[in-house]
Amino acid sequence: MSVVEPLNDDLLDHEMRLRILDVTQRLGALPEDLPALGQAHEDARPFCWGTPEGGWHLTVRERDRVLSDRHTAESDEFVFWVAESVSERISWRLHPPELPGFRAASWRTQYQLLRGIDPTWADVWLDTTRSALIAAGADPDVLGMLPTPP
Repeated sequence: MSVVEPLNDDLLDHEMRLRILDVTQRLGALPEDLPALGQAHEDARPFCWGTPEGGWHLTVRERDRVLSDRHTAESDEFVFWVAESVSERISWRLHPPELPGFRAASWRTQYQLLRGIDPTWADVWLDTTRSALIAAGADPDVLGMLPTPP
């Protein structure tokens, strides 16, 4: 097994790069909404990279500390994760946390963005978000801010 240094190498294959650029364009993402492609960042910006053995990572690092690292060998699942991340960044840009009602508005926007790409993605995101909130002990008022599927 080869040693990979994601801070120094371009580690994203051309095909995956094109798929990510296609889906983020369809989401209407701005350059600042996109994860870094093939290069690691230490500023809490998500970055995408592939391993020589196969599969891809969506990683977030800050100050030499890994905050999250999701890995899959399934290309469709990886593109969904990237779309989920980018749609969240778009929704926060459109509905900043300092504005009243941002949470409901940003969740609604994120759901609609994902639904515009693939309705299944939107439903998976909604189910996962609801489950995480319930597991964290969210009260009914918070759960009530989640969008309602059509």
